[in-house]
Amino acid sequence: MRVILEVQWGRLASKRAALTPGQRLRVGRTDLSDFVVSHDRRMSGLHFELSWDGAWCRVRDLGSDTGTWLDGQPVREADARHASWIRAGDTVFMVSFEGATSRPRPSDPPEVASRKEEARVALAAQKTPLFALVDAARDLRIRELLRESVDEYRSLYEGTRGDALGEVSPYLVRLSPESALLGRLLAEGWGESWGVYLTSPRPLSEVRRHLRRLSMVEAEGETKRLYFRFQDPRVLRRFLAMSNMRQRGEMFGSIVEAFWMEGEAGEVLRASRPASP
Repeated sequence: MRVILEVQWGRLASKRAALTPGQRLRVGRTDLSDFVVSHDRRMSGLHFELSWDGAWCRVRDLGSDTGTWLDGQPVREADARHASWIRAGDTVFMVSFEGATSRPRPSDPPEVASRKEEARVALAAQKTPLFALVDAARDLRIRELLRESVDEYRSLYEGTRGDALGEVSPYLVRLSPESALLGRLLAEGWGESWGVYLTSPRPLSEVRRHLRRLSMVEAEGETKRLYFRFQDPRVLRRFLAMSNMRQRGEMFGSIVEAFWMEGEAGEVLRASRPASP
């Protein structure tokens, strides 16, 4: 099990680091730190240290000017738990233990279990990097799973608006080959319209930029631009079935190679980028 330290709000929201047993992580404002928060002027150059021995997660203040706070209390050295909060300077972090929580759920009927396994096998077999685009508004469990994974993720929303809508934002996740998150998302969310999957050789920042451009559209007869909730597989599969070649080309751009989503009966649907004329 790994421990994840993640910035919660502001300019570096979702910046994170993962510790394996035996690792230590020093956090501060300067390059003397392992985890740098350079814009926070109230944070010391070396502010606090987080260590993980496989059983206990320890927070230790490194003689900072403004102190280190754990779950609302000032500490010199203390144990952090899963979902503990750390404040250093003006920055708030959350500590999460990888895969710490589970949701009791009934066993899937054989047909549903077969569909989920079909999706897992198909997605895990992709040679091009795999991303998930999930809709946190569908279930509070989605954000919990993201926090408890080591995978890099970002909201499609930005700034203070992104912070305010964090619990209902669409999130783009780059699924690393060694991550257990894909299995958890499929086990709990396939068939529940939690999101869609896509493959792209581009870094997360470029894929996110492309998807952000797609998220607002102009509709005939409307004076305001509308949200295009293509992270919902019901919306995306309807759009792809009705769109023309130009619209499909814009959807994929030069970024996305293929989209993967659940069908109405939970079957695996794949849509590939249109061939260039």
